[in-house]
Amino acid sequence: MTNEKHSKKDKAVYLTLVLLLAVVAILAFLNRGDAELRRALEENREFQVRINGEYAATISLQDLIDENPAEFITSLATSIAAPRDAAFRGVEMRLLLEAAGIDISQASHFIVSGFDGYHSPVSRAEVDREDVVYICYTMDGKLLEPQSKGGYGPFLMVIRGERFAQRWCKYVEAVDVIIS
Repeated sequence: MTNEKHSKKDKAVYLTLVLLLAVVAILAFLNRGDAELRRALEENREFQVRINGEYAATISLQDLIDENPAEFITSLATSIAAPRDAAFRGVEMRLLLEAAGIDISQASHFIVSGFDGYHSPVSRAEVDREDVVYICYTMDGKLLEPQSKGGYGPFLMVIRGERFAQRWCKYVEAVDVIIS
């Protein structure tokens, strides 16, 4: 009798493992396209803009360069390193979106997403304020390196005036414009 109970439990565990592996395989297959898109965006130094989840535009490094980027110094403070001043070059997010033909007048907020899965919400008020929210492509005079090379790039969202950089978004892959 005890062996029968173990046998049924073993079968249930085995079946559960098989089902979990099948689910993981299916999700990996479905996510394959996203991984290829992310790799292409990172290699080409581009990110996407979406409006309520729908593709609207792709912005490249050249697009940032063409928008007369600003240079500024702000404090880079992280949980693992002492604060230090760093020089950045980038474009205000609102100006960059407007140049890409994105109407942000009805936006309630924005979500900036990184290749690492991090998402940072940014309010409409922050984006509207001059000299606050930037998409940057250089730090201390050098192009931002991708995550695979230990960098913060190819793009980094910087929110000036933040005491700590916890809402900054490294490895920017998308800016979602949320209209509600």
